[in-house]
Amino acid sequence: PESWRLLYKAGDLWTPVGAAAAEFKVNKDVWNRVDFPAVETTALQIEVQLRREFSGGILEWKVK
Repeated sequence: PESWRLLYKAGDLWTPVGAAAAEFKVNKDVWNRVDFPAVETTALQIEVQLRREFSGGILEWKVK
């Protein structure tokens, strides 16, 4: 992807996690890890901006 970010559900709103934009790496064929302060939530969401004229996808993601 061109870029991505992680959001958590806070009430009825989706809120970006507290990590700097530079921490959301887009290295090919490796795990791209981001650390952020703990949050209490019922849901997480990944928002991805794909590269123009390229296919892309998320093969797997882990939450610890």
